[in-house]
Amino acid sequence: MGEALIETHGLTRRFGALAAVNGVSLAFETGRVHAVIGPNGAGKSTFLNLLSGELRATSGRVLLRGEDVTRAPPDRLSRLGVGRAYQTANLFPELSSGDCVWLAAQSRLPSSMLFFRPAERYPQVGVRAARALEACGLSQRRSAIAGQLSYGEQRQLEIAMVLATEPSLLLLDEPLAGLGHDEALRIVALLREVAKGRTVILVEHDMDAVFSISDTVTVLVDGRVLVTGAPDEIRNSAAVREAYLGGEVA
Repeated sequence: MGEALIETHGLTRRFGALAAVNGVSLAFETGRVHAVIGPNGAGKSTFLNLLSGELRATSGRVLLRGEDVTRAPPDRLSRLGVGRAYQTANLFPELSSGDCVWLAAQSRLPSSMLFFRPAERYPQVGVRAARALEACGLSQRRSAIAGQLSYGEQRQLEIAMVLATEPSLLLLDEPLAGLGHDEALRIVALLREVAKGRTVILVEHDMDAVFSISDTVTVLVDGRVLVTGAPDEIRNSAAVREAYLGGEVA
């Protein structure tokens, strides 16, 4: 196994008597795509929320490059290179696509609260934003209002906004949710490109996409790790069929 960019040790989050994430210990290798799958209610999104700092762990630890970031807030984790995309595209719906990505890129400046200076004074922000738009196939849609884009384009735009922050770790929560077949194929192709040279933790229900993109797959059931392995191991696991996939893995 290669070097871990981020790892968890006994990570637990309780909501009253319910342990949504229960003693999860995992290591996510640098430069690899690691999918976390499981049935509804398995704790997948809660796990991502713990990694991104949006939820506080009840117990356990999160280490990023060996540093304990268990209690770090989302803004600090973002500055440390953690990018997050959500189940529903998280945009500025009244702004243009270009402005959405510009604001994301501007957040990487030493001070992002620069509202009274001309944008042209920060050419590096424009370069970073243009690069992210191009990577996500939206260069020709930079003037389009974010809220008027198709849902698939909104997913592309959210990923572009994340890329504009130059993350080393991407947390992707069901990026194919709600997409039609053609839109889903476009996002899968985008994810393959985005994953090159980055560490990606992917939560997704589309098993074809998971098996085609991922290097490693972890199955969560009732907040616990059932099994971790290569896609073929998970595809052929009787325990996974019984617990999650209903015997339908082909």
